[in-house]
Amino acid sequence: MSENSEQLSSEVNDQTREGIIGWFARNHVAANLLMFFVCALGLLAIFSLKKESMPAFTPEEIEISVPYPGAGPEEVELGIVIKIEEALNSIQGIKEIRSYSREGSGQVRVEVETGYELADMTDLIKLAVDSISTFPVDSERPIITRQERKMQALTVQISGDLDQIAMANLADQIKDEITALPQVTYAEIWGKLPFEIAVEISELKLREFGLTLGQVAEVIRRWSIDLPGGSIRTEGGNIRLRASGQAYTGAEFADIVLLTNPDGSRIMLDDVAVIKDGFVEAQFFNRFNGVPGIGINVQSTDKENELEISEVVHRYVESRRNSLPDGVKLDIWNDATFFLNSQMNMLLKNMALGFLLVFAVLSLFLRLRLATWVVIGLPVAFLGAFMMLPYVGVTINILSLFAFILVLGIVVDDAIIVGESAHSETEKAGYTVESIIAGTRKVAVPATFGVLTTVMAFLPMLFITGEPSTITKAIGFVVIFCLLFSLVESKLILPSHLALAGPPKRSKSGLTKIVDTKLKQFIEKKYKPFLEKAIEYRYTTLSTFVGLIILVVGFSAGGFVKYGFFPDIDTPRIGVSVEITEGSPEELSTQILNELLSTLEILRGEAIEEFGEDGDFANNVFGWVNNNRFGQVQVDLKPNEDLLIKPAEIEKRWREKVGEIAGVKELRFQSKQKFGGEADVGFRLVGKDADVLFSASEELVDYLRGTEGVYEVRNSYSLGPQELDLNVKPSAEALGVTLADLARQVREAFFGAEAQRVQRGNNEVRVMVRYPEEERRSVGDLESMWIQLPDRTEVPFDSVAEYSMGYGRNAIQRIDKQRAISVRANINKDEVEAREISFKTRKEFIPRLLSRYPGVSMELGDSSRAENEATYQLAVTALLVLMGIYALLAIPLRSYVQPLIIMSVVPFGLIGAILGHALLGKTVSMVSIMGFIALTGVVVNDSLIMVDFVNRKLKEGIDHARASMEAGAERFRAIVLTSLTTFFGLIPILFETSTQAQMITPMAISLAFGILFSTLITLILVPALYNILRDFVGVIRGPKVPLASTSVGG
Repeated sequence: MSENSEQLSSEVNDQTREGIIGWFARNHVAANLLMFFVCALGLLAIFSLKKESMPAFTPEEIEISVPYPGAGPEEVELGIVIKIEEALNSIQGIKEIRSYSREGSGQVRVEVETGYELADMTDLIKLAVDSISTFPVDSERPIITRQERKMQALTVQISGDLDQIAMANLADQIKDEITALPQVTYAEIWGKLPFEIAVEISELKLREFGLTLGQVAEVIRRWSIDLPGGSIRTEGGNIRLRASGQAYTGAEFADIVLLTNPDGSRIMLDDVAVIKDGFVEAQFFNRFNGVPGIGINVQSTDKENELEISEVVHRYVESRRNSLPDGVKLDIWNDATFFLNSQMNMLLKNMALGFLLVFAVLSLFLRLRLATWVVIGLPVAFLGAFMMLPYVGVTINILSLFAFILVLGIVVDDAIIVGESAHSETEKAGYTVESIIAGTRKVAVPATFGVLTTVMAFLPMLFITGEPSTITKAIGFVVIFCLLFSLVESKLILPSHLALAGPPKRSKSGLTKIVDTKLKQFIEKKYKPFLEKAIEYRYTTLSTFVGLIILVVGFSAGGFVKYGFFPDIDTPRIGVSVEITEGSPEELSTQILNELLSTLEILRGEAIEEFGEDGDFANNVFGWVNNNRFGQVQVDLKPNEDLLIKPAEIEKRWREKVGEIAGVKELRFQSKQKFGGEADVGFRLVGKDADVLFSASEELVDYLRGTEGVYEVRNSYSLGPQELDLNVKPSAEALGVTLADLARQVREAFFGAEAQRVQRGNNEVRVMVRYPEEERRSVGDLESMWIQLPDRTEVPFDSVAEYSMGYGRNAIQRIDKQRAISVRANINKDEVEAREISFKTRKEFIPRLLSRYPGVSMELGDSSRAENEATYQLAVTALLVLMGIYALLAIPLRSYVQPLIIMSVVPFGLIGAILGHALLGKTVSMVSIMGFIALTGVVVNDSLIMVDFVNRKLKEGIDHARASMEAGAERFRAIVLTSLTTFFGLIPILFETSTQAQMITPMAISLAFGILFSTLITLILVPALYNILRDFVGVIRGPKVPLASTSVGG
């Protein structure tokens, strides 16, 4: 009994000394249960996580919208916008206020500072706006909304031979049926005009009956009502009273009694008016594949699954087709889930290919069984990350899946180091659990801190704000969780599996033996002699690498590498937006849309002639006009891999074929998704005098149009249509005519008097009383109208009023309570860079412009400002990463200087990343820079292991040069292997040509080529630097002072 107790006590003491690594290595049940627990929870999380194409960015903004029908931009600015801005003055937490005054409405957008709750700010803003009591009488109630994230799911398209009203009603019906589906909560109709009931009365009829338009509107309000009248309390119970006379259709409004004569005869509304139950007065133009149509855009919210929405809507459309009117079609297009599925398949395919490449590399350098155990760590780490994603709000999307590919080769680094060290230890001391534990503990601390340096590189990405956060958070969380679970797997699970597997039954054979033999020969005959010379001539070695840095910097500055901060990503569609000059004929927008569609058909025909039937690039084409002045065309492209002409080339050809169009204020073609703003270059001019601002902006527009490589230059401000400024004659004032009376009667005649609004189904229908269209087409119609005086007599317009002709404002933009004009432009990135144009304009032109206009100041526009903010955040992130990595290296090494040797590989890693971009012809972008930052945490890992082994050799009494060579020789296999696995894990994504991979390829290039290049630095320059440092320490402290007193491992 005593012997058993002593044996048990001895085992406990041994396990205590071996720590948690030893405990799990000996307790196979615990190790396997841990693995199965992580894998099971990860699999459950995969099925519960939302799947979407891209994580959307929802800005921290609150929008206040106030309709003011019939008002011009200046009236909206004075009556609506300025009052809202003043009311918001006292609210803390507002970062910026942007306002837009347009004809008929005012809009104020409030950007909230980081750290303030959006819900609380919304409540404060609502209280402030509701306290305003001086809004114009004709303005409507303010609408205050928070920016809500909605993602495109799909579009259901109705097309065919139906009249406008029937098609609109069918669209309403189908929209209601779609939103009634349990999985769908939001859908909006594209291309349908709002309903309106127009009561048109000629001036002749009004004078005949002694009426005004306002009086007619008042009669409609008095008779078209549903009014509760309380209740009668009887012995049998209460009887409710109500007056039900609400009219809902044109025919019901026609039956309203307008006048009752003394003889009892009645004059009905349709006796004096023409009643039109239809749509607002606007051009109707909607074409889907050449046929009239209306689209229903189905969107998903944060909590909804696009795949489920798509599935249920597809089923609905299939069944609904059976009950459609003759000649009507119901189609689905613009389906985001089609691209989501292709994205998933592309990334899963690349993940599988990367997995096989990593396993192949491991099998060449390690025994097959050891390689297998190392690779098993991948699913454990990946499933562990999936297990944690729901808790941080990360979904399964293209970015998060890319992050798994990104970390594929990095995750196994820790397992490689542990497995290779355990393998080396078993070759020396025999294949026992003790030797496996000893080998694991030997590298446990440096390997752990190596992983933590990589975590540190990605950690600040979680705190980046703004639009780039959609990229950084999705990637950062996945990588960090994978790395942390790789620590768990390599330290607690892998040693147990190695111990359980037992010693190899046969020696290395086949290709593995050949590689092993050749590698050992290379190390002994090539690497060690070369390293010996590099250490001997260490200052020449250092000078050579410094010269390489200078060469690459010059290479980059010389224009051999392209720079573009925000990446442009091809989209599966091409869009064209048209805005015609205000005051242009209403038919112009329709004519321009027809011209755009006809030139598109010519392009499609030319592509078929050039490439055959496969040359057609479009699946569907939809064009529509909105509000007479705006038009859009959307071309749904074939999948990128099936396109024989790239989207950018299609856009270029289309733009060239369309050319300049008279009467167009803005014409924009877009085949790429732009980050940071809707234009490549932007400037904002701010001042108080609108005319001075406009003149300055026109000069800036002319300058940019004359700059090579710049196109689609546009100005947010332009002169509006001609305006007549009305005034009351002095002689009319004596008759009691006021400007308010004059303006009201003119407004009622030409815009209309709103009698009421009725709810018809889901549609709010305005009832407008006005002159017939033929009596409000010219200035002559104004001059010939009659004005009613306070005593109800009527006089001609020109006897009481006069007017002056001028031009109004098209729209008024204000930034932080000052008028502002934005000037934006796109650039040809094959010829110039956005930062180059921006810098040149600010340096050469802006100072001269501001000197001519003293009251004007310049701010960066949306895209340039977003670039500056993102650059600042990335710079702070890079600094924090470097400081964090230094701390994580200094702590285990117990040295202030040795971390600098290890971190010397960082600039050389960046050189490799830049050369990789040049080699593959890719632009260095914001995503590339994120890769640079992440690279700093990855490239130091091998150097840390190298320096730790040098320290170990020094403790054994070996001199510095020999210690450096032996450390390099011993760690050569592990260093090369970890670099190759990372590189080969990223290879599939480097050469992926699909649209979905374009956003993420730059980061993969940075990591792959940076790691490959830094491997050479680790194996050659780090040992040389170690000895250079020894030289300096020897000079300062004397030749006998040791460089390091301890090693990292236990």
